[in-house]
Amino acid sequence: MSNRSVSVVGEGNPNHMFVGRHEVKLLRELLRDIPALAIELGIAVTKQARLGEIGRNRKPRRPSAPPLPYHLGAAEAAEELHNELVGWVRLTCEQRVINYEGSISTPGLARWLERNVVALAMTEGAENAYVGIKDAVQRAEWIVCPPVMPVVYDQQKYEKARRLRLNPSGIAALVKELDEKYRHLTARRVRVLRDAGLIERAPGPWHPDWPELFVVGEVLDAHLELPIRERHAKAS
Repeated sequence: MSNRSVSVVGEGNPNHMFVGRHEVKLLRELLRDIPALAIELGIAVTKQARLGEIGRNRKPRRPSAPPLPYHLGAAEAAEELHNELVGWVRLTCEQRVINYEGSISTPGLARWLERNVVALAMTEGAENAYVGIKDAVQRAEWIVCPPVMPVVYDQQKYEKARRLRLNPSGIAALVKELDEKYRHLTARRVRVLRDAGLIERAPGPWHPDWPELFVVGEVLDAHLELPIRERHAKAS
């Protein structure tokens, strides 16, 4: 009879693990959160979730070309997470001589690994489990909840922008690259500021067909000066 000591490393000795107890705890906590993440990722795959701000107001260049019925990045992240879990379940079952009895879905695999986290820790190669699963989880989380990219301000460019003369639509497009406090400064808002007498159109010469131009800096200052009325004010 052949020696099966390699496939049953640590049998009879629960402390014989390839990872420390603290990492076992981290693994358990990580695996516990995966089922909920998998559900959110599934929603994102079918594009039922709003994923970031990219392209929200952008019109398609080719209206005749229908959009994909799913989010490609979310589908790839879901597959990567699933495959990562499959790999660790298979390795654990093979080395620990365990029959897998559970769902083959991503949540099912995660729950099985959480219940059998000690067996996973006693599996040769388990020292790479936390990092591998964590990386797959992080990529999925970036799809479900994209990280907010910090805006780096260039004071020189900002001062130059304030001196520009733009029409209301141009100003609305420009402020998307500025501070969050200008996020409600739309083309309509520019006209409201004009009607309130807080800004005046830049001096001509003018032509009847030319759009109104305004000094950007004056618009920015007026926008902060005039409070925005709450759209959904409660009835008194």
